Amino acid sequence: MESKPQLHVSALGMKCQEQFRRRYIEKEVIPPGVALIVGTGTHKGVDVNMTHKIETGELLPVDAVADAARDGVNEAWESGGVKLEPEEISKGIKVVRGEAVDKAVRLARLHATETAPAINPTHAERPWSLEIKGYPFDLVGRIDIQEADGIRDTKTSGKTPGADCAEKSLQLKAYALAVSRIDGRMPARVALDYLIDAATPKAKSFSHQPDAEDFRVVLARVQIVAAAMQAGIFVPVEPDHWCCSAKWCGYFESCRYARRPKQFAAA
Repeated sequence: MESKPQLHVSALGMKCQEQFRRRYIEKEVIPPGVALIVGTGTHKGVDVNMTHKIETGELLPVDAVADAARDGVNEAWESGGVKLEPEEISKGIKVVRGEAVDKAVRLARLHATETAPAINPTHAERPWSLEIKGYPFDLVGRIDIQEADGIRDTKTSGKTPGADCAEKSLQLKAYALAVSRIDGRMPARVALDYLIDAATPKAKSFSHQPDAEDFRVVLARVQIVAAAMQAGIFVPVEPDHWCCSAKWCGYFESCRYARRPKQFAAA
């Protein structure tokens, strides 16, 4: 039997649906920006550390985590290239790449020393697919870290988020719904582990106890997004949304919804 189309949780409103349309409907693959490369490297460091703890019961040495983050940046940079902003081009590719490696290593070390010791993972980078009856697609995603009693997602940021960020996170609500359906039990908690690259880097975690109201919100989003997509409607985010910029969106320079005061180039 032919598999159903897949709808990633990011299309439910966490990111731009026009971006989703171009990437997954039109199959336009654009090199990521430096910020996304840094995120990839940081997550690589976190992933290898969590996987090692699942397999051995112990965390990796911090230097090994840092090496994985460095390799993650370099692999992502080499595999698909990177889209640079004008100011990054003026600094030089070598300098920008070195800064990207340094930042990913710094954040991966922060997670390894401040966040990882308190985590007891059962799964790392767990992919999931959830059939939503009555809809023409399956809802899919990937959970960063799953523990016996909860779900965690790693975020990087330049500033501390609001205290209610985990409670408001649509991503965590969707993950909790998936785990509840697939594993047969409601997660006791969901958490966002923020790695904050401020003047003094710090790690801070925010948690929330999911409930049936969270699931109602996710399914309501699925319903409206499905209706819009079946009608060929893909709503862009507002121009002041964090992802509507050359830094975070590879389609920015050619997007009809974006205001582009400058030209951007790829390397």
